[in-house]
Amino acid sequence: MNCIVCNSDKKTRLFKNTEDYEYGTYRNVNFSECQKCNLIFQDPLPPKEIIGSFYPENYRNYISDNGSLFSVLKKLQFKTLAKKILSKVNNNDKYIKILDVGFGNGELLLALKEKGYKNLYGTDFSNKNFERLKKKEINIELSDVEECLPFKEEFDAIIMNHVIEHFLDPVRVLKNCLERLKTNGKLILLTPNTNALEYSIFKKYWAGLHIPRHTFIFNDKNIKQLGETLGFRMIKICAVSDPGQWSISLQNVLQSFSFSKVNLKNGMAWYSVPVSAVFIPITLLQSIIGKSTSIMCIFSKN
Repeated sequence: MNCIVCNSDKKTRLFKNTEDYEYGTYRNVNFSECQKCNLIFQDPLPPKEIIGSFYPENYRNYISDNGSLFSVLKKLQFKTLAKKILSKVNNNDKYIKILDVGFGNGELLLALKEKGYKNLYGTDFSNKNFERLKKKEINIELSDVEECLPFKEEFDAIIMNHVIEHFLDPVRVLKNCLERLKTNGKLILLTPNTNALEYSIFKKYWAGLHIPRHTFIFNDKNIKQLGETLGFRMIKICAVSDPGQWSISLQNVLQSFSFSKVNLKNGMAWYSVPVSAVFIPITLLQSIIGKSTSIMCIFSKN
């Protein structure tokens, strides 16, 4: 398989037989890296028909507000994210059309709804939170966005919050998004950053690999190259801090040893949330030195 970003056929094997330390799904997988643009990818890619099995009933990204400390903190995080996203689009017009692709628990859409936005849309391959969002008058459809987007509308903004790295064909997904954006519409991607300080430390235990759910993992340069090749205009790439990646990376290391292994709830150890707080100062420093946990990419349709 040639690189989906630069078409190079030169690659280096990074990790072999890496495990899913969070949920124990699937078999062990291998990762390679493009020698030219440094894209990291599963090699070989998993069969499409088994992708659904990577997301068990207790998958944490589908957890709605259940009163737990984790869900409360995530809700606050989504409210902050909504504000940040709206600063990148026309946030004075409450009637702009916004699509959230792969909305998970729907908390980002609900945060946008709370801010008064009227034309909200969401699509996911799982219908876990559909009824909850439909009650809030949010337009929801089940779909495979690698095939096509489910709505006929053109959008002012399309959001993918830590979603692009899950697809077997992210190029096709980006093309589908480009087709459904209005002129000057914004595509806002959040995705792990392979230049992250955590990756250089934890390697195959890095939470950004999210084995086996993440298939293609980008950095600021190769995601920009891919977007511009497909016809987007790059506006900006912003650093995104997430101390949770540090705690999950550390958890993956501890789960790899029998003496430190504990029972996980929703893919997390009992210590994961409090340990995250310890790394907050480090994540802020990462953003300053260009080694942030994740990146937010703002593309525009010309």
